Amino acid sequence: MEQLSTLDSFLPRDLTSEILLRLPAKSVGKFRCVSKLWLSITTDPCFIKSFGTTRPSLLLCSIQGHNMFVTPSIRSYSSSQPFYPYPMKVLGEHCYFPHMDSVQGLICIVDVDSLKPLVWNPTMGQLLVLPKPKLSSRHMNVFLGYDPVEGKHKVACFPQRKPCHVCRVFTLGSGQESWRTVKTNFEHSVAVASGRCIMGVIYYLAFKSQGSDAVVMSFDVRSEIFHMIELPSSIHWDSLITYKGRLACIDANNDKRLWSLEDATDKHKWSFQDFLSPLYKMFELQGSTHAGEFIYVPFNKSPYIELYDPVGNSWRRLEFEGLEFEGISDDEFGHTKAFTNHTESLMPL
Repeated sequence: MEQLSTLDSFLPRDLTSEILLRLPAKSVGKFRCVSKLWLSITTDPCFIKSFGTTRPSLLLCSIQGHNMFVTPSIRSYSSSQPFYPYPMKVLGEHCYFPHMDSVQGLICIVDVDSLKPLVWNPTMGQLLVLPKPKLSSRHMNVFLGYDPVEGKHKVACFPQRKPCHVCRVFTLGSGQESWRTVKTNFEHSVAVASGRCIMGVIYYLAFKSQGSDAVVMSFDVRSEIFHMIELPSSIHWDSLITYKGRLACIDANNDKRLWSLEDATDKHKWSFQDFLSPLYKMFELQGSTHAGEFIYVPFNKSPYIELYDPVGNSWRRLEFEGLEFEGISDDEFGHTKAFTNHTESLMPL
């Protein structure tokens, strides 16, 4: 300890911060006890905001009844990975992950029994139960967003399958105790909670209030302003992913074509890319890795996922050990959820 205290007096604070940013989260947690300087650095909001952003990984989770199973963060994508029971009991018997990515290290869970959204930080092992939002429907759609400018997470909540012109918003870490009401500017309905947060904007699939035309709605996390984005014709309406840093979705009439939102400003320009292999199989496409591989998860109780490399036009399987399906009914089983490009977060809940 004396040597480390001496080291503090020679190393500039900025250099110490850069060194600590490159360590695993568990090590940073332990090193907070080394000195007051290291505690000050590692609890600084700017440090927490920057931590983990350069080390994206794949995190896979499965909810079985009251129990959760999680893989370690996967970066090597080897042929076999272990699933471990996570030391946390989810609240109700019917919890599920919305169709969203991990957002700056945090993950949303919906408890169907209590009708309360949960926010989970896997790195810190913390679970935050949010208040029950006041909605016009018993069922809800929940989206998690992050504002990279102010470093704030926000949860947006909508009624399911009902036209709405307002949403409920909850800002994490603000001392907020209840949901705020924000006007959407466009009346629309959300049937399936398929969404992504990209560069401070939440994108999610919805229907126009008049008719059954599918659109993409955008919600700027910082300004809390909504926009409606028209989809190219024949795009499959229930699948949004992030591909190469952009919002993307699949063409319903051409399962080898992927559309990407090239211009997310006022022009809302889409472009497409064709692949050699179909993008649909008997699996759910849940996203792509930072290396550009598509990730497919089976709908059934299968202890594996498949990855597709569009450049090499090759498929490979990633298998898991430790999941026990015996005695688990379909109602208790939440199929595997892949969180692509997950980063560690030191944000306390």
